[in-house]
Amino acid sequence: MITRDDAQLMDVLQGGCCFYCGEPAGAKATFDHVVPQAYGGVNEPGNVVLAHRRCNQLKGDRLPTPEEVERFLAQRRGSRLGVWPPVAALKGIGDEDEAWIAVARAIAGLPRG
Repeated sequence: MITRDDAQLMDVLQGGCCFYCGEPAGAKATFDHVVPQAYGGVNEPGNVVLAHRRCNQLKGDRLPTPEEVERFLAQRRGSRLGVWPPVAALKGIGDEDEAWIAVARAIAGLPRG
């Protein structure tokens, strides 16, 4: 679950900007799941960024690009929001098929709660 405090910290970490386009996000920012929920992504701060509704829709159910993974990891370094392990598993993987396999393995390795 993402709290109001989590959203405020995301806003600060992202410099008040949409994660995808870099333009000011404003009060109407939406939550986007870095690893889409359709593929097992969780609704926790370590898997969520702030994005414009349009940017969120354009991303759809794709995994983040290698550049987006690096930016996400850099923004979250040392933050209490953390990084969900399957997102971290994407570091250094550029091939989309390999990325899905890495995410699936990381999700499978997580303890069941």
